Amino acid sequence: MVDKFTTAHEQNTEHLIHEWEQDFFIGRKEEIKRFQDLLNDSSSETRLIYFHGSGGIGKTYLLSELARIANNAHVPFLHLDSQDFLHTPKGFVDYLLQYLPTIFPSITPTTDYSLQACIKIINQLAMERQLIIAIDTYEKMDDLDRWLREIFIRKTNPTILFILAGRKKLTGAWVESPAWRRFVTQIELRDFNFTQTKDYLKHYGMQQSAEVKAAWHFSKGHPLTLSLAAMTINTGDENAKHSFTAPLPHVLMQLTNRWLQEVSNPVLHQVIEAAALLQFFNQEILSHCLQHDVERNIFSELVSLSFIRPCRYGWTMHDLIRDAIHIEFKKRQPDRFDQLNKQATRYYYERTIATRRIQDIAQLFYHLGDEVIQSVFYQDHIDQTMYMEPVGPHNFEEVLTYFENKKHLMEESNVQFYNREANQMYHFYASLDHNKRETDMINANYIKKMGFHTANLMKHADGKTAGLSIIVPINKRTLPFLMEEPVSRTYFNQLTAAERSIYQTEEQAGLFIRYLDYWDPTDSAARSFSLYNLFPLLLSGGRIIVSTPLPFFQSLVTSFGFQQIEAATHFDYGKDSPCHTYLLDVSGEKLAVYLQQFIGHTSIENQLDFLADTFSFTTRESEIVQLILENQSNLEIAEALFVAEITVKKHVGRILKKTNTRNRAELIKRLMELI
Repeated sequence: MVDKFTTAHEQNTEHLIHEWEQDFFIGRKEEIKRFQDLLNDSSSETRLIYFHGSGGIGKTYLLSELARIANNAHVPFLHLDSQDFLHTPKGFVDYLLQYLPTIFPSITPTTDYSLQACIKIINQLAMERQLIIAIDTYEKMDDLDRWLREIFIRKTNPTILFILAGRKKLTGAWVESPAWRRFVTQIELRDFNFTQTKDYLKHYGMQQSAEVKAAWHFSKGHPLTLSLAAMTINTGDENAKHSFTAPLPHVLMQLTNRWLQEVSNPVLHQVIEAAALLQFFNQEILSHCLQHDVERNIFSELVSLSFIRPCRYGWTMHDLIRDAIHIEFKKRQPDRFDQLNKQATRYYYERTIATRRIQDIAQLFYHLGDEVIQSVFYQDHIDQTMYMEPVGPHNFEEVLTYFENKKHLMEESNVQFYNREANQMYHFYASLDHNKRETDMINANYIKKMGFHTANLMKHADGKTAGLSIIVPINKRTLPFLMEEPVSRTYFNQLTAAERSIYQTEEQAGLFIRYLDYWDPTDSAARSFSLYNLFPLLLSGGRIIVSTPLPFFQSLVTSFGFQQIEAATHFDYGKDSPCHTYLLDVSGEKLAVYLQQFIGHTSIENQLDFLADTFSFTTRESEIVQLILENQSNLEIAEALFVAEITVKKHVGRILKKTNTRNRAELIKRLMELI
């Protein structure tokens, strides 16, 4: 009686578990369809499917769902996990032979645990019916990988379908051999999209729009992150229920432990921590941050991890994993974290001064740590498939269509930018009235007047237009128009004749950021891409001017060190919308001075003492160096120090000689590289 009750109870429990797991299974429709097609197509050449993806992406759940589908189709599904047996040929064979009777009760337990006996039983079963052998956690089977491929699979019946799931993509003979490439299909599992995330959260009773959006911003659809955070929220903690990000440290600690399970080398752990500080990395920057050479074998081990991907500028870590390790590391070792980040900041500062490359100045601001800049300019990875297409006669019709459609499809703009480390959301909002006023003030004729080269169409990889930007170079030709047009006219008309003469040049003396617009006002990815592409302006070598009534952009430009021009405030957007104007001067060698204000970890006095010791400057020479770094002319220095201008010139000559530079520009560059 007890045995019957136990059997019935086990069957009911198994049935309930299957039902609940199936109820919580979300997405993976393409992967399931591929599997079902193979079940129904005996002529397919695919003999092995390999699912791969980072820890917590849902590989095990997918295998369980495939097992249910196979069982419903009366196809035996042997679901193994590499963590359950010794990674030797004998360990695998022993485990498989013990596992078979649980799937096939008719099999008589064997005393022959040889490979030959195992292959014979498997092949006999495969001749009678379809058979699937699945192995989870395959990344731990490196030491058995060759044997499984070259011995076990080769000797089994070709009708058997193998399914492997691991973190790392299959390499070596799996892809080098034309025959194995023909047999094997590799499928990468990706994070849930927003709709799948929304469906998943319904199971946890999370259906409020704000709650779902917060969950999406925090997790970006990573299944394990969603599961851990949602479970924490459903513990009954009222504070957690009201904020998805309340359990952040606890969740990220669990995630970090899960992802780092594949790392056993303690030296590699330290390198991973440094890599998590960087948006992009290579062997050189890691060695610089750690202040010792990262050995080639360690670096190779690093970039082979499942959550590391090659990218345009080297390698990058999965966004969520990077943030999890980054935040946990910062909490656990704040002093070491600051030391490494300062090393990275200094590295990109020196590269920016030396190379004037966009990626270097972009990475410098990434490490400066301003929360607004971090959230807006580095929201996940910038979509590198998007591009800016210069406007010209050949595509001007697209500009006309863009403005025409904007008039008919006008709506308010409301975009959220999330900072995972700060648990903070930043909102960009522009009212419908503001957008209408903007459309009334600017159109395709503005581009014709200023020149085609002032405008760029922002496009997706498929060629569809995502936005439009207009940035006007300030020179002798455009200045009269800028003095007439709304938004720009107030600034240029309040200038003195001497100040205005700075812009009366044939060449570009500055840039006026006039228009940044997006076809879909809620497209945060397009907005991030557009704003990220403003970094080249910091390297333009001129004055950058922007005028905006929107608090979001006012806060953003202030974070970048723009100075408000009080006399240039205007009301072109309406009497209730004061529009402030901001200026950033990076002309000449001012870029180095501008950047130094962000990274100055020591006082100016300490910096000058260091320069004096380095070049044996006298006290007077140090005073002059300080004023040169403040961009003072020889006449201004003379007046400040109450000496003759000719005296200043003599001191400057001696300073140039001591620093082995030829002019002020070289001098400033040389000094800024050192402090």
